[in-house]
Amino acid sequence: MLDLQTFDNFEDKTLSTTSATFGLLRKELISNLGMKRAKAFLLRYGWNLGVAHAKEVLKSPGPIEEMLNKAPNLHLQTGQLSDLSSERTLILDEDGKVAHISATGKWFDSFEVLEHVRNHGKSTHPVCHTLTGFGSGFTSLVIGRKVFLKEVKCRAKGDDECCYEMRLLEDWHDDMEMLEEIQLYKENNFIDELNFTYEQLLDQKNYIEKVSTFHDTLTSKLSDGDSIEEIVNTVHETLNIPVSIEDLNFQPRIFTGLDKEQFQQYSDDFHKSITKTKSGKIQISSYNKTFIIRGKLHNRIVTPIIVQKQTIGYITFLYLDKNIVNLDNDFMFIQRAATSAALYFLNEKTSYEALDNMKGYYFEQILLKQYSSKTSAIYRGYYLGIDLKEPYYIATLTAESSQLDTSKLDFLDKVIQSITRYLDMQSYKILITQYEHQIVMLFPKVEALQLKIENILKLLNNQFRFVQFRIGLSGESEDIETIDESLEESQIALRLNTDEQIVYFENASIVGSLINSKNMMTIRRKAQKELSPIFQLKDQKRDELLKTIYIFLLNGGNLQQTISDLSLSMSGLMYRISRIEKLLNKELRNPIVAYELLIMLDALRILGDIEV
Repeated sequence: MLDLQTFDNFEDKTLSTTSATFGLLRKELISNLGMKRAKAFLLRYGWNLGVAHAKEVLKSPGPIEEMLNKAPNLHLQTGQLSDLSSERTLILDEDGKVAHISATGKWFDSFEVLEHVRNHGKSTHPVCHTLTGFGSGFTSLVIGRKVFLKEVKCRAKGDDECCYEMRLLEDWHDDMEMLEEIQLYKENNFIDELNFTYEQLLDQKNYIEKVSTFHDTLTSKLSDGDSIEEIVNTVHETLNIPVSIEDLNFQPRIFTGLDKEQFQQYSDDFHKSITKTKSGKIQISSYNKTFIIRGKLHNRIVTPIIVQKQTIGYITFLYLDKNIVNLDNDFMFIQRAATSAALYFLNEKTSYEALDNMKGYYFEQILLKQYSSKTSAIYRGYYLGIDLKEPYYIATLTAESSQLDTSKLDFLDKVIQSITRYLDMQSYKILITQYEHQIVMLFPKVEALQLKIENILKLLNNQFRFVQFRIGLSGESEDIETIDESLEESQIALRLNTDEQIVYFENASIVGSLINSKNMMTIRRKAQKELSPIFQLKDQKRDELLKTIYIFLLNGGNLQQTISDLSLSMSGLMYRISRIEKLLNKELRNPIVAYELLIMLDALRILGDIEV
């Protein structure tokens, strides 16, 4: 039997193998060791292969440049590539030693790309590890200094070619990713690998147990009927992380672990960091899964709270220590917290839906005045969380779209659900119902009512992108017996202003202010009587003459301005005015007549009886 020491004198032998066989070896390594450890093995394998070839080259030494130029042939001889191109910068010192070396190059038809894609499909990172190690080991031994190659583009991940960059070890100091890769070249013995794997498994086991305990704690809180505030406090106390729950516009509903001033500071930092449109709107569609935001003052993880496949808000973990960079470990915790919050809100939603149906029916009865007494109506409101003895406003919401039928009940239901869910997150109770193909709301008086209405419109604009929403708001009222007048005020406000998204009756013209449910019929009768000769004409002629009167009077009898507004000739306008005066037996230039006619037409326009 040969003495084992004699093996030290044996020459290193060259073995041939097929790319498919090597591909199978790669596949087994990746399957059993994982991608990172398999990469480390292949880098070291390539390095040793390169060193072995460099030793052969150094047996017949020559100029450094000449020896380095032999590397491409070695790649081609071993079948690793079909071709290679490179551009190298080499600077020698006065002693003939390498002072600087760097290079860029391309590998053509890398065998590693073919085998990786065949066995694993498209990659998310470069895969030519053996080639990278080979170039690093070969060059390092030839020049006597540590050199490392980095693959910067790879066909396995969809790039058009495989490209590399080569630098001296010290020249990679500004590339953290490459410095981490260089650590993979270090040899680890098998026991160290096992110990490392065991420690990883132990850490993973402890992590899973912690997540499981966390999940069980939240589930217990839910089954005990705890509030969402108590659940959020439990998350904070368990993880020692500030937590918040926010609405779809990332406005806070609940937060814990920070005082109000601190939270606002970090909230401002967050809002400066998230994606917005050119107009400054938050792109809510961009945030439909767990994401990390790194602000100037803090970092945070945010995940959506999803109820019945619809995002209703977000739960956030805030990290005030900017040195905590690895936030991925808390993904499982925040996702389980989001699931618990979703279950809470689903249960709340089910309860609210029954309550909302009751609220909607109750509100409709009030609008129609179908109650036995004012006292009983107010008393029933207490059970629904609404105090009708306090000041309130009535709002009418209209929706228009060229792509959707906004009068359908299912569309109006979706809008009502969105508004109700949003205001529930704000802990602000209103009455809301469908009424005559519109949505009518009763808003109890609060200081930030305008902001709440603006946020409702932002929410609806984000959820229903092809719909134009407008809200008319009545004046303040304190008596439910005048609720029909408040409703009429909100509708008049919408007719008075067709441009603004939010229209306030308080800003209505004097004509609009004079119209209410008590004198509406009187105004209609008076106007229709005075304008009866024109109303009796055919539709086209009637509308033509009504518009002419209105524009002429609105312009104070200015002929040139009226001609411009109606796109008429002078003779055409004079003919119409003459005919109107004959039909009405009135002189339009008489100030009193003109004033009365303009008020009548304005009133009919506001009431929706005519379009001028």
